[in-house]
Amino acid sequence: MRLGAINVVSLLLFLVSCPADAIYADEAYRVDFHHVLLGHPQPETTFLHRPAPASKASLLYTLSERSVLGAVNPKDGSVVWRQQLGNGRGLLKASEGGTTIIAAVNGTVQAWDAAEGRMVWDWRGSEEITALEILTSEDAAQAVYIVTRNSGSKATIRKLSEDSGAVLWEHEDESGDTPVALSMSKQGVHFVVLHSALLQGSKIRVSTLQPSSGQIVNSLALSGDKDISDARSILPIESTGSLPLLAWVDRTLTNLRLNILGSNHVTNVKLASDKRADIDRIHIYASSNPGGAVDILVHCQTKGSHWAEVYHLDMKSETLKKVYQLPSQEGPTAFSATAHGSTTYFVRTTERDVTLFTSTSEQSVGQWTLPSKPHDRMSKTSGVTHAISEVVSRGTSKYAVRSAIILSSGDWKMIYNGDESWFRPESLAGVVAAAWADTVGHEHLAEELAAESHSNVVAAYLHRLRRHLKDAREFPSWAKNLPDRIIDSFLGRERPSHGPPSNSFGFHKVVVAATDSGRLFALEAGNQGKIIWSVQASEIEKGQRWAVEKIEADHDNALVRISGGESLRINLKQGIIYDNQFGSSAPSLKTTAVLPDVSGSAISIQINTDGTLGLPQSSHLGPEMIIVTQDEKMVVRGWSLGTPKPQLVWKFVPRPNEKIVTLARRPAKDPVASIGKALGDRNVLYKFLSPNLLVIGTVDTDTSLASFHILDSISGSVLHTLTHPNVDANQPITSVLSENWFAYSVFSGFSDDAVDTGAETLAAAKGHQLVVSELFESSVPNDRGVLGSTLNTSSLGPSAVDDDKVAPSDSPYVISQTYLIPAAISFMAVSTTLQGITPRSLLCVVPSLNSVVAIPRGFIDPRRPVGRDAVAAEMEEGLFRHNAVLDFDPKWALNHMREVLGIQEVMTSPSMLESTSLVFAFGSLDMFGTRIAPIGGFDILGKGFNKMQLIGTVAALAVGTGLLAPMARKKQTDSRWKGI
Repeated sequence: MRLGAINVVSLLLFLVSCPADAIYADEAYRVDFHHVLLGHPQPETTFLHRPAPASKASLLYTLSERSVLGAVNPKDGSVVWRQQLGNGRGLLKASEGGTTIIAAVNGTVQAWDAAEGRMVWDWRGSEEITALEILTSEDAAQAVYIVTRNSGSKATIRKLSEDSGAVLWEHEDESGDTPVALSMSKQGVHFVVLHSALLQGSKIRVSTLQPSSGQIVNSLALSGDKDISDARSILPIESTGSLPLLAWVDRTLTNLRLNILGSNHVTNVKLASDKRADIDRIHIYASSNPGGAVDILVHCQTKGSHWAEVYHLDMKSETLKKVYQLPSQEGPTAFSATAHGSTTYFVRTTERDVTLFTSTSEQSVGQWTLPSKPHDRMSKTSGVTHAISEVVSRGTSKYAVRSAIILSSGDWKMIYNGDESWFRPESLAGVVAAAWADTVGHEHLAEELAAESHSNVVAAYLHRLRRHLKDAREFPSWAKNLPDRIIDSFLGRERPSHGPPSNSFGFHKVVVAATDSGRLFALEAGNQGKIIWSVQASEIEKGQRWAVEKIEADHDNALVRISGGESLRINLKQGIIYDNQFGSSAPSLKTTAVLPDVSGSAISIQINTDGTLGLPQSSHLGPEMIIVTQDEKMVVRGWSLGTPKPQLVWKFVPRPNEKIVTLARRPAKDPVASIGKALGDRNVLYKFLSPNLLVIGTVDTDTSLASFHILDSISGSVLHTLTHPNVDANQPITSVLSENWFAYSVFSGFSDDAVDTGAETLAAAKGHQLVVSELFESSVPNDRGVLGSTLNTSSLGPSAVDDDKVAPSDSPYVISQTYLIPAAISFMAVSTTLQGITPRSLLCVVPSLNSVVAIPRGFIDPRRPVGRDAVAAEMEEGLFRHNAVLDFDPKWALNHMREVLGIQEVMTSPSMLESTSLVFAFGSLDMFGTRIAPIGGFDILGKGFNKMQLIGTVAALAVGTGLLAPMARKKQTDSRWKGI
C-alpha cells in the first residue's frame, strides 16, 4: 500500500511537472491564429440561398475547386460550416424552399443540412457524375436527378428521393452521346446530349422522359452538323430558378441560339461585335417573372472589353425581343441577375464601380464607386471574374445591393452599396512549402556579434561603432513610445503598432510560404497571422501545380527553389521579386543545392532525377562533405564531394517488391543541452548523438513487412533495424528524428508475431501504432560504450585500436516502446527551443480529428517500466508505469476548439525564450500558428500577473518603512539613554 501511494504521488508530480502543451483558455485566439479557408470558389457552384423557408437571411454557399463545401455568413465573411468532400471538381444545387443542399463529387451524391452542415443522406456510385439538378414536377414534388457516365460512354439518368436519396428509377442511354444538360418543363424531364456527326460538327438531341417512370416520351434533334464544334459550345445559363432553356453558339461565336426545351423551335440571335477584337467568352444570365416571361442578359467579352445585350423571352409564344444594349467598356467585369418582387435586376461589377440596372431600361437605377482598398499588400486581386448579388428595393429610388465577388486571384470579397464588407484571401490555400524568417534582427544581431568576435580589435571596434550609430537612429521613436509602453504594460493593454513590432521575446517571426497556384506570401506569426504581403510569383496553368522544392529564408530575403533547377529571390519586407533564375532545359535536372567551398564561397550543385550530382568546374569542396540524394526508383545514395567529380560512398537499395515510404533526418537546428541523461540514482546514461543519422522506412508490398533502418549517412552503415509484420501500406506511415530518439507511426495487425521493438507484446492487437525509440551509447550507466576509450573514430573506417585487436562495433543501444493510438498520424515534427534545455514535444497531424496534437515527451519515454510499477529512483526521473494504449488527451490539441482542415506539415522555430517554441501548420487548405511551452512558461510572466498589485505592495512597504524608521530610531535612542 505504501508503494502504491508513492506511485500515485509520483504520477501526480509528473503530471504537474509536464503540463499539457495546449494553450490556456485565456490565451486561445490571442497567441494563436487560424486562417479558415475554402479554396477558390467555383462560379457555377456558388450562390446565395436561404437555409430554411422561415429564414429571413441568406447564406453564401460554395463548393470550391478543392472540393470543400462551405456556408459563409454574408455579413462578416465568417465560415458557418464546411465539409471536405474529396478531390476534384464537383456539382452543387439547392432545393427551392427546402432545407438541404445537394453536392456531387467523385461519383457520390450527398445531401447536407443547409443550416448546420450535417449530412442527411448520401448515394454512392462508381461512375462520373456529369449533371445534377433538383427539379420540381407539376405536382410540386421535388426530386434529385443525376446523370452518370461510365468508361464505356454509357450515360444513366437516375431519379433520387430528395428525402432519403433512394433511387426511384433509372434510365440508360447506350447511344454513346455526350450528356450536356438536364432540365424539366410541363412536358417532362429533358435530357440533352451532343451527338457526333459523321463528317464534322455535332447535333443536339433532346429526349423527354416521363417524371414518374423515366420512360422516353419524345426525342428531338435541334441543330445542323456544322453548327456546334464540341460540348463547350453549349452555354450554361445562370438563373434565379430552374428554367427549361438551352443556349449554344456557333463556331465563330457570333450567333447565339436559344431553345425552349420540349419544342423544336430555335431562335437565332446575331450578337453585336467589337471591331477591335473578336468575342472569346459569352455568359448568359436569366430570371423569370410572375407573368411567365424570362429576362435574359447576354454578356460578351473580348480580351480587352465587354458589353451586354438584354432580351425579353415570351415562353408561351416563343418570341424573343431585344430590349436594350449596354455600350462597350474596357477592363474585366462580371454580371449577375436577381429578382425582387416582379422586377428583374442586373448588377454589373467592375474594378471601379457597381452599377444596378433593371430589365426594362438601359438607364442605371443605382451606381456606387468602389474605393481603392489594399488588402495587406496583396497583388493581382482586382480582376473580377464572377459575382453573386442580392437586391432589395427600399422605395422608388433607394436600393440595397450586396455582391459577393470572385476575383481572378481566387480571393473573395463582399461589396455592400459600394463599401467592402469583408475580404477572404482564398488564394492562400494550398501551401506546398514554408520557412521561418526573423526579419526583426535577432539572428542578424547574432551574425554581427560573431563577425566582431572573429575580427581584430580595431576592425571589431569600428564595426561595433557603426552598428551603434545605426541603432541610434531608432532611439527618438523608441523614447517617444516608451511612456505609453510602460503604462500599457502595467495596465495589461494592447494597442496596435504602426511601426516594426517589438520582438523582445522572438514571437514576431515571419512565415514565408508558397502555394501550388504560384503565389508567395508572408505572415506575421506574432500578430494573429496578419498577411504582410502576397504576390503572384509564377503563372500556373489550370490543373497544374507549382512544384516548389524548398524555401530558404534569412532576415532580409527568401530563396525559393523550384523543381527543374529554377529559383527566385524575394525581399521579405516589401515582397518584391528581384532575382529569378530559370531552370535548365535538361529533363534530368531535379533541383539545385548551395554549399560553401573551402574558401567560404557558395557553390551551386545540380541534383538530377536519377540521384546523381553535377559539380561546377574548379569547385573546391572539403573532403568531409557528404550529400545524400534519392532518385525516382527510391534508391538513396551518399556522395563525397572532396574531389572534382562526386564519388559514390554508399547506396541503399530496397529489396525487390519493397518501397521507401518515409525518410527522416535530424532538423537543421536541433540543439542538445546535455550529452547524457541523469538517472534517479545519480548515474548517467550517455546519449548516442550524431548529426549524420537517417531513418529510412520501407514496406514490402508482398509480405506487408515494414522495416525501419537507422543509417549513418557518412558511411551508409545500418546501425539498427526495427520490423513490423502485417502493415497496411495504404495507411499513413511517417517518422521523425531528433536528438538521440526517433518515432514513427504505422497501422499494423500483430496476429501471433511479436513486434521486434522491445516493447511488451500486444497479442491480437490491431490498429494504429506509435513506436518511439531512444539511442544510447551503452546499456550500462556511466559507460561511453565500446568507443569510449578510443582516441580517434571515423564513420568511414574502423576505430583506432591496437593491431592485434578487432575494431569494436559502434552500434547504439536502442530502447523502444510501442503504443496503440486512436487515430492515424500523417505527419510528425518536434518542438524546438533556443538551447534545447526544455524537453521536446512530439507534434502530430491527425487528419481524422482535424487537429494538431502535441504529445509531451514524458508520456512516450521508452524507459517507462513495462509490467511493473516504477521504483523510487525511476519516480524521481518522472517515469511511471507503461500503458500500451495512448489516448490523445484533449488538452494536447494545439488548435483548441478549432477544426483545421487539410493540414499536411508542421514546422517549428525557437523563440528568444527557452520555454517557448513557435509552431506553424499548413497544407492543402488551412493555416494554423501558435506557440507552445512544453513544461510551462517558466521564463516569462503570465498574462494574469498583477503588476499594479506588485507596485502597490512595494510602495506600501516603502511608505511603511519610511513611517516606522523614525519611530525605530527614537526607540533605540531612548533605550541607550536609559542604559546609562
